[in-house]
Amino acid sequence: MRADIATATLTALVAMLLAGCATSTDYLEYRPMGSPQRVADRLLTSIRACWFSQTGGGFSGYALESELASHSNRPRLLIVRENERGGLPQLVVEASRDNRRTSVKLFGPLLMTPLGPRIRADIERWTSGQPAAISGCS
Repeated sequence: MRADIATATLTALVAMLLAGCATSTDYLEYRPMGSPQRVADRLLTSIRACWFSQTGGGFSGYALESELASHSNRPRLLIVRENERGGLPQLVVEASRDNRRTSVKLFGPLLMTPLGPRIRADIERWTSGQPAAISGCS
């Protein structure tokens, strides 16, 4: 009897966890026009100009690394801690082709910091076709 209750409880718990995984999204996604490579190039230019400029874009303590020559056809831009260049990225911006459309996925712990709203707003604006050179920086 106790084993049946424990099994039922465990089964219910696993089902709830799986349901939670199925409905949660761990990333933001945008659907820009253009190839993944072209979109990643535009984002790289805007991120450099706005977040890592000489005048300071609020990203001191972080460094930008690009993986544009991707064999998987998923160019990525990585924001890492400046003193941990080989460490885990704090923000990943990944462009890929998905069902004949380009997809830009954005994920990482930096989105949960005070920089998160700015990151989301900038990437949304830049993926809608307004690069920093035209729309400016936030």
